[in-house]
Amino acid sequence: MKNTRTKKRAFLELRLNSLMALFFLGFLAVVFRLFQIQVLGHEKFGKMGQDQYWTVQEISAGRGSISSSDGFLLAGTVDNYLMYGEPKVIVDKTRAAVTLSEYLASIEPEPAEAAEDSEKAIKPGFEYYYKNISDSLNLDLYWVPLKRNLSHEQMLAILDLGIEGIGFEKEPKRYYPEGTLASHVLGFVASDEKGEKTGYYGIEGALNEDLQGKPGRILEEKDATGNPILAGGYRKSNPLPGRSIVLTLDRSVQYMVEKMIREGVEKYDAVSGSVIVMDPYTGKVIAMANYPTYDPSDFSVGDSEMAGDGEQKRKKVERRNLSIQQTYEPGSVMKPMTVSTAVDLGLVSSTTTYEDSGPVYYSGYKVDNWDFKHHGVLTVQQLLELSNNIGAAWVGHKVGTENLRSYLVNFGYGKKTGIELQGEDTGILPETSDWSDITLANISFGQGISATPLQVLNAFNVIANGGSLYQPLIISRIDDGKKILEMKPKKIRQVISEETSKEMVTMLENAAVSGEAKFYVLKDYKIAGKTGTAQVPEKGGYSVDKTNATFVGFLSGTRRLSMIVKLEEPKTSVYASLTSVPLWMDIMSELVKFYGIAPDRVQQIIQ
Repeated sequence: MKNTRTKKRAFLELRLNSLMALFFLGFLAVVFRLFQIQVLGHEKFGKMGQDQYWTVQEISAGRGSISSSDGFLLAGTVDNYLMYGEPKVIVDKTRAAVTLSEYLASIEPEPAEAAEDSEKAIKPGFEYYYKNISDSLNLDLYWVPLKRNLSHEQMLAILDLGIEGIGFEKEPKRYYPEGTLASHVLGFVASDEKGEKTGYYGIEGALNEDLQGKPGRILEEKDATGNPILAGGYRKSNPLPGRSIVLTLDRSVQYMVEKMIREGVEKYDAVSGSVIVMDPYTGKVIAMANYPTYDPSDFSVGDSEMAGDGEQKRKKVERRNLSIQQTYEPGSVMKPMTVSTAVDLGLVSSTTTYEDSGPVYYSGYKVDNWDFKHHGVLTVQQLLELSNNIGAAWVGHKVGTENLRSYLVNFGYGKKTGIELQGEDTGILPETSDWSDITLANISFGQGISATPLQVLNAFNVIANGGSLYQPLIISRIDDGKKILEMKPKKIRQVISEETSKEMVTMLENAAVSGEAKFYVLKDYKIAGKTGTAQVPEKGGYSVDKTNATFVGFLSGTRRLSMIVKLEEPKTSVYASLTSVPLWMDIMSELVKFYGIAPDRVQQIIQ
């Protein structure tokens, strides 16, 4: 009997404990839900509460302009207007709707269905406008939008109608007065998935928040049925206009370079082409041009990036900024980086010799010269003049994997340059753990690594300016209307010594006048540069008839300008010496005229 009572008591205690546990779990669930609502969901539920008691209308802010360094407007806003009505101010709503509809129908007639009785035919567009305006003016609101995209002249004409309670808000519309000029640098403005205007690519994308400013708002208090409370709250915050951007680009140089790269792509029957002109001492980008190009205005009005038809696919290809988004194996333009590393480490000089007696093998793979010719004993200077692969591989192996990769990173390979443009690619520089003897040899002469044209040129700037890597500068200043932020050159690091830089400049001057570029070199101007004819990688190897042709170099006299010309798969010749080199020289010839750069002494060709 006692045992039975004990069991009963234990059973009751178990039930009581279970019930208490359930109550406790329920209490925890309530606490957790309150935590979700009041802490984690504070903004969400706060907005829901506000939406229940307030109507919110947004006032768009004017998007900031983008200009060239010489003061030309490249991207701006047209002063279009939104016409709005104030229903609580307008006394005769019917008369106002009729008057406005008659005017709007006269400037933008909408197609109307044919009336059965011609005598009752309504003027095209009137009925459409009257219904929309009348319905809006009869809403119990303080403020209603009536018509968008009205010009300044149309706004003045409506004001002349003398309708009290009709007003206007500026509704800026993006436009590009120079058409396709600098389109890849500028980017464009289009509607995002929410229908809001957003900057894509280039400056428009990278500095979208700065350019778009902060919109204003009108808040009206409403009751539970959604109608405004007559004695309720009314708040208005004015929009904050976007900041204006001044680029480092020179409009005249940009125009000239775009014209010449287009002509070059057509002349040499290339798939595409890129040209970048820089000041190597500051990193300032003077011109950046690609072909094919596009008109950014095509994307600026009611165009969604989500469209997937053929036309949008074509536009997607054309709007790529090849200077920063198209990576490729640069080829022989990498040899100066390999030699610079060896010179800086004290391993070689311009007069150091090596043996070029035939193909060499690394990891069981053959390395040979681009022309399959061999020259016996050569100097490092001749390595650059002849663009000798065997010599570059030899120098690379003297430097070693760790040192070469470390220097290439310092030259800016394998990471973004940091230019203020949306969509920049990093390129590919394999980790040292993935290098073998053949990898080291290949990278020494520009295979097995990928880079953008901007990365290649910026690395050459290190040699041109005395050994420093600068972040490419595309923005000159930012103006918010109250203060101007001047953008200063940004030195990232010292890569090679000034002595190494001087020795490399001399070697590259000799390479320009004695190497593959010698037939096109500018008379009376010192040029330091290097060609790069890189075979296009294909499955299982490299193409025999497709190349990327590059010439990169700089004026090496008193005034230094650096430039890269890169042509994708030119068909008239696979060699850079017959395609990108003459185009580079033609453009540089125009640049020295434009800037009035005095000739250096006549160069002597090194025999």
